[in-house]
Amino acid sequence: MRRGRGQGIRTVSVVLLLLIAVPEKLPAQTTSPGSDPLQPPPVSLITRESQDWVFPAPVVPSRTALQPEWLQEPRPVLPPGTSLPVPASKPRRFTFTRRYGTPNTISREILPDKSERWVFLGGVIINAVSDDGEQIELATDQGVVWVRGATVDPLPSGFQTSGDDRTQVEVYLRGNVVVRTKTAKGPLQTLRAAEVYYDVEHQRAIALEGSLAFQPPQSPDPVHLFGAEVRRLDAENWEILKGSVNASKLPSDPGFRLDANRVTYEERFTQLTNVFGIPYRDLRTGELVYGREQLVTAYGAIPRVLGLPIAWFPRIRAEAGDPLGPFVGFSFGQNRIFGSQFYTTWDLFDLLALRPPPGQKLRLNLDYLSKRGPALGPEYFYNVPAEVPGLAATTGRALFYGVWDDGTDILGGNRGPEPPKPYFRHRFLWRHQQELLDGLYFQGQLAHLSDKNFFEQYYKIEFDTDVNQETFAYLTYNRGKWWAAGLVEPRWDRPWNPETQWLPRVDGGLIGQTFLDDLFVYSARITAGYARARPAQQPPFSLLPTDVSINTGRIGWLEEISMPFALGPVKLAPYGMLDLIGYTDDLAGNSIGRVWGGGGTRLSLPMSRLYDDISSDLFNVRGLYHKVVWGANYFYARTNVPFTQLPLLDRLNDDATDQSWRTITPMQPAYLAGSDGLLLAAAANPNSPYNPQRYLIRRQVLNRLDTLDDLHVLQLDVRQRWQTKRGAPGQEHTVDVAVLSTSISYFPQADRDNFGKPFAFLEYDFLWNIGDRTAFTATGWFEPYDNGSRYFTFGTFFNRPDRTTFYLGYRQIDPINSRAVIASVGYVLSRRYYFMASSSYDFGLNQALTNAITLTRTGTDMTVSIGFTYNSLVNNFGFQFLIVPNVLAALTGQGRFAGMPLGMVNPMVSQGIQRGR
Repeated sequence: MRRGRGQGIRTVSVVLLLLIAVPEKLPAQTTSPGSDPLQPPPVSLITRESQDWVFPAPVVPSRTALQPEWLQEPRPVLPPGTSLPVPASKPRRFTFTRRYGTPNTISREILPDKSERWVFLGGVIINAVSDDGEQIELATDQGVVWVRGATVDPLPSGFQTSGDDRTQVEVYLRGNVVVRTKTAKGPLQTLRAAEVYYDVEHQRAIALEGSLAFQPPQSPDPVHLFGAEVRRLDAENWEILKGSVNASKLPSDPGFRLDANRVTYEERFTQLTNVFGIPYRDLRTGELVYGREQLVTAYGAIPRVLGLPIAWFPRIRAEAGDPLGPFVGFSFGQNRIFGSQFYTTWDLFDLLALRPPPGQKLRLNLDYLSKRGPALGPEYFYNVPAEVPGLAATTGRALFYGVWDDGTDILGGNRGPEPPKPYFRHRFLWRHQQELLDGLYFQGQLAHLSDKNFFEQYYKIEFDTDVNQETFAYLTYNRGKWWAAGLVEPRWDRPWNPETQWLPRVDGGLIGQTFLDDLFVYSARITAGYARARPAQQPPFSLLPTDVSINTGRIGWLEEISMPFALGPVKLAPYGMLDLIGYTDDLAGNSIGRVWGGGGTRLSLPMSRLYDDISSDLFNVRGLYHKVVWGANYFYARTNVPFTQLPLLDRLNDDATDQSWRTITPMQPAYLAGSDGLLLAAAANPNSPYNPQRYLIRRQVLNRLDTLDDLHVLQLDVRQRWQTKRGAPGQEHTVDVAVLSTSISYFPQADRDNFGKPFAFLEYDFLWNIGDRTAFTATGWFEPYDNGSRYFTFGTFFNRPDRTTFYLGYRQIDPINSRAVIASVGYVLSRRYYFMASSSYDFGLNQALTNAITLTRTGTDMTVSIGFTYNSLVNNFGFQFLIVPNVLAALTGQGRFAGMPLGMVNPMVSQGIQRGR
């Protein structure tokens, strides 16, 4: 009963509209025989022959049936006699142009009531432009334009209204209708329909089988509203009956849409409020925020994913540019470490109704981990442009995250005794970087961890790859060849890590100063500071005998002078170095001064040869240019104080590497039988080949002032590359077919400097670019004596423009007996599906290390990913399921999205972003 009544109402409304608007028909010569463009057939009788579209318009129920009393919006009632301000009409220029390349028919007639009627057949585009920037474009196959109320001024191919509040322009369009409207400040709106009636002066319209599209700010795709009947109520309000809403790249087949009995769209400049109706205020000034609002309201709404209904809501209202309001995202994961994981992220500025300056975001993370407990914390990002032109932007990040944890940490391996953990575990971090003046930079970090293992357990990737969680303030200044720096680094509750507090430390230097007509090159560095060195006070304890608790002042001066010159093709640079440094306390508690000095010569000899007769289609080679650089560095240095007498103030490794070394070193004999395990366990001995300080001395690393000693070494290296031309004729470019670098160190005083062995550090690095997207690589590092360190890898990789990648490689590390095969593949199954898998198996340990499989479907509206991981080191099996709406991902940008699982890498986000933060 309702369907019949609704169809009758719509059909009668269209017929009455035409009968009232059109008093009589046009002369017969303007139409084809037997047809009348002013009298369209009833909607239910339109067929393929009469129009391009085939199906009759669906039945639209009456509006009262769509709006129960409890759903109707309030309608204000004005007292009798109240005057309403009516918008004044404005002058508009109407022009008519062909829609297609074929001629069309345009006729004009003066009707008995002095109004004008224009009839268009064969396709026309009607443009209406006003002086205030408002633009209306109407494209149709057939149309009628009526002008009432006053005469108009004729224009070539059109007319102009006077804007005297008496001129009324109405339009009826039929057949593939497109209406585009845009005000001077508003967004472009595009209406497509089968039939449209448009009142230009009052900006009202009725469209059958219509769709409305508009682009919210910052949105990558337009929002589409479809409906059996689309009504424009005024310049700011639309209504869609039997509607559907989506923001898909493929509007005809969206993966996610919202169906509703009635949809309204409001566009207005107003006081902005958040989802709770609280007015927004500017974060800096506290003033109320006004702006353009694009509200979409759906009544009786049914969200559908891939066409399947997932819920029902009596009413949904959302800002088109921010459809989810304060809600940023959600995800789910499952593994042995945390159990079932539910992650949500919220926009805290939105919840508090605050509008921050551009470049600032404040997120609130609310999570639950079934094997640990609830977790929460805010995270703040800022990127503020500098007020002074030419300076870099001020950037920073601050976060707090806490977990009520009643579970047990699973970190892998035998870690020995561990300190107890608190029930409420947390971290705090604030990083700030700012260019204060031209050349003057400030970097600061404030970090706090509740316990030793929280950072590694909950932020594994950040623990392995990010900088230390230290608290410091660092100021640098650079001007030409001069530089200066100041550092303050206190220690804040990190007894499980060795750390040197600088309270404070200042450095300065000069780089590359020449004199005597560029005959000499001079560089110098001075340093002074007060240090409080503290070893690890919780297991695993510090192992190096120089890593002790001590308070000492240190002041030093390191300088180098060289005299570079060319001897034919050979480039020589004799040089000398001197370091004068003093400590108020050495390891014995005595003040001491150290003199370290040395010198040597650097040599370089470049050579090259062109083989233009070498050509191979198989290896994609056309000519071969071989370039070689022979290099050598002879160095001799002596000191009056050995490094074993000085405290370790300049740390050698980051916290993660140092903690791993301290943990595994005493346990090496349990994993490696024989002399290898015993030697590795004795690595803290200064005379051990595995002592980290002794290693830096032999490698001639000079930026750790506490780790300098006697040294006599000759370093030799050869760097080679083979180049050719590749590319289409006329577009050739030079590429490296192969690159090979080799080096070796020779110690004349081997008994003192290299454990009685004359040679050390045999290294090579090889890369062969077989093609533009296929390569073979190999690296190696050897100590050529028994129980020496040996490390080498080789592998091949392949990639294609469609993101298909393959890698297969082998890695061997001795003496720890690791022999791992590593394989990974990323394969594009189709334009929608992407498959990723990786695995590593260690034949030395006889176990699989890590395995991961991920399948990702990228749709027009959302990306769905499902993944499985297994890590044998912690015996952890993990599962991830993630649905990311594409529009929401684009609006949120970089940052934690949908609560990426802790300690894992989201396959949807580039690696290195931990928890999406």
